[in-house]
Amino acid sequence: MKRLATFVSLLITGILFAQVTDVNRSDYLLNEAYNRNQNQTVNQYIKSNNIVTVAQIGNYNQANLTIISSNAYVTAQQTGNNNYMNVYKNADEINQSYTQTGNNNYISDFSMYSRGITSMGINQYGNNLSVISTGSNSISKDLIINQTGNSGTIYIFNR
Repeated sequence: MKRLATFVSLLITGILFAQVTDVNRSDYLLNEAYNRNQNQTVNQYIKSNNIVTVAQIGNYNQANLTIISSNAYVTAQQTGNNNYMNVYKNADEINQSYTQTGNNNYISDFSMYSRGITSMGINQYGNNLSVISTGSNSISKDLIINQTGNSGTIYIFNR
């Protein structure tokens, strides 16, 4: 135990003495100018209305999203373990929402070029659930899929 305490104290002392606090005013001003430019870029991105938000909580979750649109707002949330999401969209306007809560869930929402607004929500709550959707049409517009339970699969084929 004494060895561990000695090692930790030497490590902390080495870190404290190894840091240098030589700050140059011109470097500070350059960093501030860079940060302002970065903020302007972020603001331009938000004004263009193309926002894709991915939130993952858990282990071994994957999300491969490709969104091609002039106006997109997409949210994807995975909570649990071993969840996988593979979404490809190509439309004029996309408003999508994906939620997976549980383990071993899968979403595949492939859509070729669609004119107009593509709007859909897929929610899965449980384990070993799958939703596979391809294409889009007027029937799938504003469609919301809620799947709960264990070991279920939904296939949707649109033309």
